[in-house]
Amino acid sequence: MIMSLIKNEFLLEIKSSNNLFYITFFSLSCLMLSVFSFPPSELNEIIILSGFFWIIIALASIKLIENSFVREREEGIYDLIYTSSADNYLVFLAKLITFSLILLGVQLLIFTIYSLISTTIEIDKIFQILILCVVSNIGLIGLGILIYLMTSLSSTRSFLFPLILFPIIVPLLIHSSNIFIALCLGMEISFYTESMVLLLTFAIMATVLGVNFFERQLFLLLQRLKLLFVYKFRYFSK
Repeated sequence: MIMSLIKNEFLLEIKSSNNLFYITFFSLSCLMLSVFSFPPSELNEIIILSGFFWIIIALASIKLIENSFVREREEGIYDLIYTSSADNYLVFLAKLITFSLILLGVQLLIFTIYSLISTTIEIDKIFQILILCVVSNIGLIGLGILIYLMTSLSSTRSFLFPLILFPIIVPLLIHSSNIFIALCLGMEISFYTESMVLLLTFAIMATVLGVNFFERQLFLLLQRLKLLFVYKFRYFSK
C-alpha cells in the first residue's frame, strides 16, 4: 500500500515539473553564488558552504511542501486522502519519504556539481554526507508537513508557515552544519556523535508526531474548509 502511495506522490510531483525545476534551479544558483563569496581559505570555504547549503535546503523544503499542499487543495485531493481506504498515517509516511527523496536528489546534484569545481567536498565523502542529509531531511519534512497543516487556513499562511517552522528547525540546521563541517575536515566520529544523536532524535520525533497527528490535523483542516465554503456560499447567495 505505501509503495503505491509513494508512487502516486512522485507522479504528482513529476506532473508539476515546474515545481521541481524551480527548487533545483534556486538551490544550485544560491550555492554557486557562495563559491565566489568567501576568501581563498579551505576552512572559511567549508564553513560558509555549510551555512549556505543548509539554509538553502530549509528554504527548498518549505517551497516543496507548500507547493504540493496548495496543488492538492486546489484539486480537491484532501477529501480523497481522508476518505480513501489507506490509513492516513501511511499517507503521511508516503509524503515524508517522497519529499525527503526529492530533497536528497537535489542535494546529490549539488554535491556532484560542487565537487567538480572545488576540492572542498571529495567524492569519497559524499556517501557519508548523504546519510547525514537523509536524517536531516526526515526531520525537516516531517515537522514541515505538520506545521503547514496547522497554518494552511490562515490568509497569511505563506508568511506564517516559515515564521513558525524556522525557530523549530534552527537546532536541526545548526547540528547538520556542524556534522557537515566535521565530515569535510575529516574529523573523527567522536567530534559529532552528540550532534548526530540530536539529529536522529529530531527525525524520530518528527515521524512519531506525524504518524499520530497527521489524520487529526487533516480532519480539522477539512472541517474548517467545508465550514468556510458553507459560510461563503450563504454570504454570496444573499
